[in-house]
Amino acid sequence: MRLIDKIIGKKPKEEVSIRLKPNELLQFISDEYEKEFNGFKPFIHKKYKEINAILADIPEVINSLLAADALEHTSKRVEKVGDANKENIVNNLRFIIEKIKTYEEFSLDDTFNFCINAKSALKTVLENTHRSQLYIRAIYPEEAQKIVSTLSKLEDNVDELFIHVRDIKMRKDSFDKFSNEIENYKRMQVQIQESHKKIKHIESKIDSMKKNIHDSKEKLNELENSQEFERAKQFESEINILKEKISDIDHNIQRLFTPLSKVFSRMKKQDMSGICLLSPEHRQILEKILYDPTSALEDDMDSFFAGIRPRIENGSLGLKDQMCEKALQHLDKLCNSKELSSQREKRKEYSLKLKNVTDELNSLNIYRNKEQLMQQISRDEHMLKIIEGDLNTEKKHLHTLTEESELLESGLNMEIKGLFEKDIEIEY
Repeated sequence: MRLIDKIIGKKPKEEVSIRLKPNELLQFISDEYEKEFNGFKPFIHKKYKEINAILADIPEVINSLLAADALEHTSKRVEKVGDANKENIVNNLRFIIEKIKTYEEFSLDDTFNFCINAKSALKTVLENTHRSQLYIRAIYPEEAQKIVSTLSKLEDNVDELFIHVRDIKMRKDSFDKFSNEIENYKRMQVQIQESHKKIKHIESKIDSMKKNIHDSKEKLNELENSQEFERAKQFESEINILKEKISDIDHNIQRLFTPLSKVFSRMKKQDMSGICLLSPEHRQILEKILYDPTSALEDDMDSFFAGIRPRIENGSLGLKDQMCEKALQHLDKLCNSKELSSQREKRKEYSLKLKNVTDELNSLNIYRNKEQLMQQISRDEHMLKIIEGDLNTEKKHLHTLTEESELLESGLNMEIKGLFEKDIEIEY
């Protein structure tokens, strides 16, 4: 039963089943509030009329108090005190007339504020005149009774109006709260729609990304099965074989110089200490033999070896006789043998072949294309994982929104029935 019907004592009508769409709820709430408040207006008018009538009587009460004579046998001193308290009460009664003013046109908030202000004014007057009324009651009992009666009637009417206005305002607050929940539900539906769109967009991106990855892998497979790729692999195999041969030659060259390592070490020490200085050319050759033997073969090795022999023979390198003999034998072997020159020529031959094959391989775009495809696949697969993560996050968000929406739908259905005490169903 509606609050206004309880106030004015109407009998409840036969219940009618109502079905509403979510987008009809706000208008329904607004219409119901207008009906209830409009039905409540006659009661407010009635109370305003009664309050105004009491306010209209206050000037007469004031005049009666001012004209009143003190009780017989009242002393002059007491009568003087009574006159002072008369003035206090009169001022407070005039304060009521000034502060309590009703509205001709009003809203619920206007009436609520009127009640608050009127109650505050009455409380102030009662507090300000409590002591004065005791004196007035003793000296002017008839006028005191009029004042008490007037203020009591005014307070009773304000309180009665306030109680009902407060109840209807609480009901309006319930309407507003329900309207806010409806707005929240509508916003949630927008969020759900946006989430569906976002999921659809992300799924489209995933499909596109998967297609790109598939196409790239197809291209990579075609590339790896092409004749050009087979040719590149052959070149790569030749390069590895040539590098291995060159490495073997470098190892052989280093092995040929190893028996003279002690000689070379002593020569470097004596050169650095200034005991026996080498020419710049021989110093450079010695450095190469010690750290990059292969590169030394491009220099004048015969001149370098010719400079070593006397120093081994005269013992200036400080080597033992047996070691000197072995060093001379190996030096003779290097000078008389074609092995160093043979190794040098073979290395040149293999290095030239390596350069030519490498140039041929570099002229092919196949490996570069393969690397680009593999990098593209790697980037796309990484991006796919990120996008799939975004999709998973958005689906969880949608699931949460959907659950909250369903709970809100159930709550709104229960709340609207309790709010109006009608058979109302929201059709989602």
